[in-house]
Amino acid sequence: MSFEELDKEQWEAICEQCGLCCFEKIEDERGRIFFTSTPCRYLDIETRQCKIYEKRFKICPECVQLTPELVQDLKWLHRSCGYKKALRRQKEE
Repeated sequence: MSFEELDKEQWEAICEQCGLCCFEKIEDERGRIFFTSTPCRYLDIETRQCKIYEKRFKICPECVQLTPELVQDLKWLHRSCGYKKALRRQKEE
């Protein structure tokens, strides 16, 4: 099944809840991405759960809604991201 065929629940189940995408990132003039140790203020760093998950896009406009299209293009998602791993598996099939 391709990413595009997944419903919202199936799509979100791919997330391994590492929370790495919720940490501040810096991009330099060469386009390199550097990850900081500063989490989003809404991330519970122990559980790696968003404290405002259901309302995150309304409350925190900087929060990026990951979509199949974005996962393919975003440079700042960790290679270990569940979505990135699923995308690599899908491409191998």
